[in-house]
Amino acid sequence: MQLTARSIIRRLGRKDKKAANATAELEPALRASVPGRTATTEIAPSWPDPVRNSTASEFEVDLWTLSSFLLEKIVPVVGTHPYPLNELLLMTAAACRLKPSVVFDWGTHIGVSARIFYECDQAFELGYEIHSIDLPPDVAHVEHPGQEHGRLVRGIDKVHLHRGNGVKVALDQWEKLGRPRRPLFFVDGDHAYESVRDELNEIFSTVPDASALAHDTFFQSAESNYNVGPARAVEETMERFPSRFRVINSGLGLPGMTLLATM
Repeated sequence: MQLTARSIIRRLGRKDKKAANATAELEPALRASVPGRTATTEIAPSWPDPVRNSTASEFEVDLWTLSSFLLEKIVPVVGTHPYPLNELLLMTAAACRLKPSVVFDWGTHIGVSARIFYECDQAFELGYEIHSIDLPPDVAHVEHPGQEHGRLVRGIDKVHLHRGNGVKVALDQWEKLGRPRRPLFFVDGDHAYESVRDELNEIFSTVPDASALAHDTFFQSAESNYNVGPARAVEETMERFPSRFRVINSGLGLPGMTLLATM
């Protein structure tokens, strides 16, 4: 039988209902079976793996699962600025589909991106830690967060805050960690063309199986007066490393995000 969007939704709805009923019946026993928990202790809900057709040619995730996850767990914590919903979907899809061993993130600010990756790891049991890097406290910059630095992730064991040059600190940490496989780099620091180009080139020249998410990559024609430097940097990176990546753009409008995925 040919699958249509309507039939898939009905089928997923029936499965979700059955799973919810089964979970409700098992919850008291599950709570009592965990050391230190009583039958009234809360257990965090588990989320199904959103990855679909992992051996097929295209990057695919279950957008219904990720949409529900975003609305329940991410948006109430971080909102939709600076990352609108389509970019939140791309960030969480990248983490779930690529299953990185570690995430390196720079442009920490108050910790929005680091918190997104942390919540994704917790919900889908991905097993990575996050190293988030921002400018030193004595550097003057219009976007310097000051005392707000890392506010959303302070005290979280799996999130490590660093200061310094983003790509340099990230690659230094990658070396210190023993060159872990399949790292994911989130590039959201200086948005000048030369900076993004050099950061992406350094990542992919150094780490053979790295993937990267680059922010502020929406391209528009000249009359918009947009900064299209990051978009140019991504295009140049794709030319420098032909056939290496599966490239996915958030599209539609500002600010824009591009995934360069090594699959």
